[in-house]
Amino acid sequence: MYNYAEKRKYIRIEKPYMARFRVKPEGHQGVVSTGWDMVAVNDLGAGGVFFNSSNNLEIGTVVNLKIGFSTTMPSIKCDGIVTRVINHPNTFIFGVVTVFTKIDEHIKEMINKVAELNYRVSTPAVLSLAS
Repeated sequence: MYNYAEKRKYIRIEKPYMARFRVKPEGHQGVVSTGWDMVAVNDLGAGGVFFNSSNNLEIGTVVNLKIGFSTTMPSIKCDGIVTRVINHPNTFIFGVVTVFTKIDEHIKEMINKVAELNYRVSTPAVLSLAS
């Protein structure tokens, strides 16, 4: 049995969401590139997001994000920094781990509450299958 300590500060929502991102150019505070790339988010937490992209972003790249978290509210707008890039072998797809650097505290709390609710709802089902 694989036993490990969870290192994440926040629970993740492992549900696909659509997101758009663009690279924020270095040294130009407030100025961003005009092109937005659309990606599917693999998981989302109050501290950051993981998505696959055809762009090989460098660690330390600052990005603007718009995440379609809910159909009943506007997209979440935030900034993040790329902390890890996973190169998928034999493809032109890269897994991108981004930590939020600028996000409204209310939005962060909302993401965390939804993640906790999803975790509580899914955990009993997993436990009942295991018993």
